[in-house]
Amino acid sequence: MTTDAHTTRRLVEEIVRTGLMITGLLEDLLDEMPEDAFPGESHVEVLFEMLAGTIEPATAAAGDDIVLELIALVGAMSDRVLDDLSAAALLARAQERGV
Repeated sequence: MTTDAHTTRRLVEEIVRTGLMITGLLEDLLDEMPEDAFPGESHVEVLFEMLAGTIEPATAAAGDDIVLELIALVGAMSDRVLDDLSAAALLARAQERGV
């Protein structure tokens, strides 16, 4: 099965945009959160739980099978990016050594 490159590009853009938005939001919330906001709890864990609660209606509507497939897809995408990055680093080191 082949995947349309345009569809792949759209997926990459959506993941990157969403990841950056969520990362920025979490950073802002952590920076502004008073130290005593959640006594005895990790602020990061509390924010992750809040974020999960916000997203849960969408994942519930999609169903566990689709969500698990998406988790696997995102994991495979991450593996591919890291593999290509590692290969590029090896190639760059080899070129620096003149190999």
